[in-house]
Amino acid sequence: MWYVQDLVRRANEDRDAQAFTELYERYAPRIYAYLFQHVHGRTQEAEDLTAEVFVKVYERLNAYQFRGVPFSAWLFRVARNHLIDHVRRQGPRQAAAPIEAAENLPEPGSGATLDRRLVAAGIEGAMRHLTEEQRRVILLRFVDGLSTAEAARVVGKSEEAAKKLQARGLAALKRTMDCPSGCWRAVDAG
Repeated sequence: MWYVQDLVRRANEDRDAQAFTELYERYAPRIYAYLFQHVHGRTQEAEDLTAEVFVKVYERLNAYQFRGVPFSAWLFRVARNHLIDHVRRQGPRQAAAPIEAAENLPEPGSGATLDRRLVAAGIEGAMRHLTEEQRRVILLRFVDGLSTAEAARVVGKSEEAAKKLQARGLAALKRTMDCPSGCWRAVDAG
């Protein structure tokens, strides 16, 4: 627990992007799972809510105070409150399709849902093959929605350096996703 407290302190007081990235990597899958369950398996909605929760956490990190309660409890309270606000904003849900179209709707757990989950798991695994800086820039850009200039400021690099980290990271992700077992391609000598 002291390690998490140190990460929180560094992310808050020092605005240490790496510390916040570690907090994100540690807790985002659990927050996503919680939200995914409460939005009834709507993947995109759960992903969006997870990103929004971590934006709130980043903005309000100074409000967290260790009082014997784990950081995760505070984090889940933020997630729960954000979920409640989200549900209230949406109002009553309309049926997604008329009952006559029910025979054409994919079943829960269908191939499309499974494909999305497999792709998400593959991306998560591929992210582990990136350098820390590449991972940070990609998360800031595509999860947190920051511009290249904003991401560069967060990681303490020039905008050009952030662009290069992003490009190299995306290329590495593509290579890893194309060949998840770490295979190498033999070059035909003839």
